[in-house]
Amino acid sequence: MRGFTLLELLVVVVIIAIILGFVTLGLGGDRRGDALADESRRFAALLELASEQAVLRGEEWGVRIEPQRYDFLRLTEQGWLAVADDPLWRVRPFAGGTRLDLELEGRELALAEAESEEDAPRPTLLLLSSGEISPFLATFSAAATEQRFRVSGNLLGELRWETLEAP
Repeated sequence: MRGFTLLELLVVVVIIAIILGFVTLGLGGDRRGDALADESRRFAALLELASEQAVLRGEEWGVRIEPQRYDFLRLTEQGWLAVADDPLWRVRPFAGGTRLDLELEGRELALAEAESEEDAPRPTLLLLSSGEISPFLATFSAAATEQRFRVSGNLLGELRWETLEAP
């Protein structure tokens, strides 16, 4: 009776490893979609937290949204200034390839980069000390995934995160 040679055993192990690799990649899911979901949830959570801060502190807050990033502003005697006293409110870049479509009070808003750093910052969304929020719909999408997510807010300050059906 003849056994297997070491070379034959190695070939079988390599074939099994290749098959397992393909199965694992196939079941790995949509990583870009998962990252997009995380990014949109983070955006919603930070908006909710900033809105609560505005109410608790009795201050007017805002969110400046640009095509590649967003940050938080606070209204002071000098005008709108970036919130710099806490790293939680730092500038948040969107992951590469993220597209954000924004509707403000029922109208599409074309996001634009700030013209220069010397210009006074202006908020895209208002988070008022009364608990009110500018009504908006923010749809997150990316070319690398079919998944889409929406964050919405109404005048009463209610925020909602949801998954949208694939187009």
